[in-house]
Amino acid sequence: MCSETAEEIKRHVTAGLRELRTEIQEVRQHSDVVAESLKAELRAEVQDVKRHSDVVAESLRGEIRIVAEGVGGLEQKFTQEFEKVHEEIRDQVGEVKSLLRVSYGDLDRRVQTLEGKSSEPRRP
Repeated sequence: MCSETAEEIKRHVTAGLRELRTEIQEVRQHSDVVAESLKAELRAEVQDVKRHSDVVAESLRGEIRIVAEGVGGLEQKFTQEFEKVHEEIRDQVGEVKSLLRVSYGDLDRRVQTLEGKSSEPRRP
């Protein structure tokens, strides 16, 4: 039984090669199926991430719009307040000028009076 002929060895080797080729083909097919499955899962994950990113981006756009509207409202409010303060200052400047005119007029009269008195000779 130990003495197999060359023909029998050749048949064994050929059968072993056939089995090996079949197994390699099965492994290839299985790896192709696994690769396609992984690709499909990866595509699904990418789509989920994209949808999530779109939702987050839209939410941020909404929040940015709200902030921009708030800033616009503040700008308008500050402009109105600035105008009020500007009017108050303008009114107060007018009042201060009027008071200064009165004060300077009063001082001018007093100086005129004093100068008039000093030009008259003193009486003993």
